[in-house]
Amino acid sequence: MADYHSTMRNAIAETTEWEDLQVKHGNWEKRELQPPPPKWAPNERQERQLDRTVDLVDEMAKLDAADKDELSDLDDDFDDDRFLAKYREARMEELKERERVTVLPPGHGEFLFIKRDDFVREVSEAGDGKWVVCHLYQDANEKSQLMQRSLDELCKKYVGTKFVKIISTDCIPKYPDQLLPTLLLYKDGKVAKTLEGMAKFGGRHTSPESIAYELNELFPDDPVLTLGGASQGHAESQAEVVRSAVKRFIKDSEDKTLSEEEADLWD
Repeated sequence: MADYHSTMRNAIAETTEWEDLQVKHGNWEKRELQPPPPKWAPNERQERQLDRTVDLVDEMAKLDAADKDELSDLDDDFDDDRFLAKYREARMEELKERERVTVLPPGHGEFLFIKRDDFVREVSEAGDGKWVVCHLYQDANEKSQLMQRSLDELCKKYVGTKFVKIISTDCIPKYPDQLLPTLLLYKDGKVAKTLEGMAKFGGRHTSPESIAYELNELFPDDPVLTLGGASQGHAESQAEVVRSAVKRFIKDSEDKTLSEEEADLWD
């Protein structure tokens, strides 16, 4: 009978119950077991690498926890360590960038939900020369939902304009749902324009771009939507609205052409 013993690298030196049974009955000879291999231990070079890694992790954790002044005090501490010197520089830039980020006031960059008691403060007294887009809506109204989705995108982009929303009947008691959605455009404490419904913006095809274009067409010399920032004037805001509208028109035209071509395949 052939001896079908097999071995595995780094296997534990032991026998199986089957092998022990065969030896007991004299079918196999008892074999000598190889001593187990020595446990792995790092050599001198590997130990240095491990120590270096542990030291780096500790130093990086200290740099992560340090503020800008503390990092500045460590300017000369890493002259002999290029990696940690670069890591410190990167942390300094990260903290400087955070300081450069402008904290936008409520309603700029993110919609502000208001109630009737907030209206005068947040809309009428929003500030001289500042446009406010006030959306009158109802949660269950589908047209209001479509308008809000589009306005959410515009709010994030045109941070120079303030965007607020209020439940229609909270703003104006018994306000009819058939007039929803309604946009009140305020400036200098007065209503400059009231826009009711979706027809002006494209009906069920309303998009953020169509809303932006129509809003800024109302007052070309004083656009409702502005990008914000000292370097972003009216001309730049108007140009961005037009660019976005053209891109959307091209995309919709391409999608329509593709849909018509696909429909022709089934004719």
